[in-house]
Order: sequence, then C-alpha cells, then structure tokens
Amino acid sequence: MKILVVDDSETVRISFKNFLEGHDFKIYEADSGLSALEVLKNNNEIKIIVSDLNMPEMDGMEFIERARKIKEFTDTPVLICTTEVCENLKMRAKDLGVRAWMQKPVKLPKILGVLNMLLEKL
Repeated sequence: MKILVVDDSETVRISFKNFLEGHDFKIYEADSGLSALEVLKNNNEIKIIVSDLNMPEMDGMEFIERARKIKEFTDTPVLICTTEVCENLKMRAKDLGVRAWMQKPVKLPKILGVLNMLLEKL
C-alpha cells in the first residue's frame, strides 16, 4: 500500500518511513504541502495521505484543499498528525474530508492501527 507522508520534520518522515516500510507500506515523502502536490501529480497510486499542518511554503490545510481538486485524490483518506489541538482546525479538516486526527508526538504502533482502520474503509 502506498502512502504519502507530508511533514517538514525530516526526523518525523524518517521515523514514519522506517516503521511503516517494516509493515509492507511503500512511503513517499514531502517536506511541505507544495512539494506534496508534486508527489501526488507523479504518483496517482497513493492510497493514504498522512500530513502535518504547520509547514513552510504551504500548510497542511491548503495542501489538502488543493489535493482534493486532483481527480485521483478527491476521496483519498487523510490522517492529520500535528501538535495542534484547536477545535476549529479539526472542524475545518473534517469539512475537507480528513478521516483521522492524531496529536504529536505520535506512537508509531498507534499510527499503524489508524492506517489499518482507514484501509478497511477503502
């Protein structure tokens, strides 16, 4: 299963990639929403997006809004992993079709459980 991990922290991306590739996921990486859009344009087989919110160039919300305009990703499950706890952000994310929200720091076994739940609904 192919997943896009979008986070400006290289440490977060590496830890997610190392852990998830050990569980048969293929990981694509991006360090901002802007670079994530480029990854999506070149890899329409991505099935789940895991994104941070606070990133340079383009934040996670704008990235999700723009990704939803790409035909292949209008319904792709999105998991937000962020330090944010604001209810208004959560509601906005839900309106954009975000299916799960996890607060950092994320325990990697928990993210695996959430990803498997999202896969069951594909």
